[in-house]
Amino acid sequence: MRHALRASLFALLIFTPLARGSVQGWAITIIEMITLLALTLFLLEKCMIWEWKWIKTPLDKPIIALIILSIAAIIFSLHKQTSIRSFTLFSAYLVIFYLIVNTVRTRSQFRQLIYVIISVAVFLALFGLFKNFGANPFPWWDYVELNYGDRLMSTFGCPNHLAGYMEMSLPLLLSLFLLGFRPGITFILGYLTLLLLVALMLSLSRGGWISTLMSLAFMAVALLSSRHFVRKKLLIILIAGSLLLALIALVSTPVVERVKTAMEMEEEASFYSRVIAWGGVMEMISDYPLVGIGPGTFKTVFTQYQPPGLRAHFTMAHNDYLHFISETGLLLIPVIIWMIIALYRKGFKKLKNPSRLVRATTLGAMTGITAILFHSITDFNLHIPANAILFTVLAALVVAPLPVKDERITDNR
Repeated sequence: MRHALRASLFALLIFTPLARGSVQGWAITIIEMITLLALTLFLLEKCMIWEWKWIKTPLDKPIIALIILSIAAIIFSLHKQTSIRSFTLFSAYLVIFYLIVNTVRTRSQFRQLIYVIISVAVFLALFGLFKNFGANPFPWWDYVELNYGDRLMSTFGCPNHLAGYMEMSLPLLLSLFLLGFRPGITFILGYLTLLLLVALMLSLSRGGWISTLMSLAFMAVALLSSRHFVRKKLLIILIAGSLLLALIALVSTPVVERVKTAMEMEEEASFYSRVIAWGGVMEMISDYPLVGIGPGTFKTVFTQYQPPGLRAHFTMAHNDYLHFISETGLLLIPVIIWMIIALYRKGFKKLKNPSRLVRATTLGAMTGITAILFHSITDFNLHIPANAILFTVLAALVVAPLPVKDERITDNR
């Protein structure tokens, strides 16, 4: 039964990015059904062995506070049915988080989970490259109605969201490569890391580029200050190589054009238009400061607040923080800060562990989380179920207990 449970969780990680990021209603329904199945299997197993020990995490208390805020926001929501539907998906994320913490316990299980994440990311990168060269054998991933030019987006409906997925999964590969995990496949890990980096660059996502650079700087500082990390020369070489690669990319015509359009009002959802839209979001927050407008209601309510002159209707705030605050109220701010502090405190503590597996998975997950936290300032990746689930899994990896040897789990049973 435990194997079927983990298979369900792995199925979610595989399915969600392949289903166009799982933004459609049918895909969200499948997510909720698979999550319910996994939860049912978990509870059945607990009943059979009658072992109800619950693994505590540093995020438990802020998560409880977040649930209370969400329920209060639903009670006073401007559209209660929409808010209840949104809360159902949020509940699925919480279930996934706790199932990962409570069922991925051994070293081999940690590896399996990481390999699934990396394998999906590698497929997305390879398929995206084939698709951009006109070699797509799967017509259902041809989004002819979308016009993103030559930007790489693979199975996603938007290149920025593919970039969000890449920037969260790439650090896992890079940390395994740098920390010498499974030294026999070091070359393969390095090659796959480069593949994901190329896919990220070809997405031409400015937010993705900046977020990745910031997160890799975080990783570099963490590694250089670690007494366990002995490959400091290799890291310096990689940093220099990455800077050179970035300079080469910056002088390429498509990239220059993307940078030039960053402030152009004519481009839909440009940085300039987002800043203008944020003014409307701030006005909406000031009108509903305590409990917000209700989870999931931004798309409907913002029509009354969108500043004039914008080219398109903003269904998202293009800033996950402002978006969530507008829907649940200003009290969300201290809860977010609480969660971030608790997560990073636990992560840095685990980075002192002598196990290379623990350090690699923790550092890779923390770096991926850092990337998406930066990217969320100018985009809405955490509103894309595929990316939100990956973020949830990475957070679970950071705060989960240290993995034990497989025999210990077997003996305890």
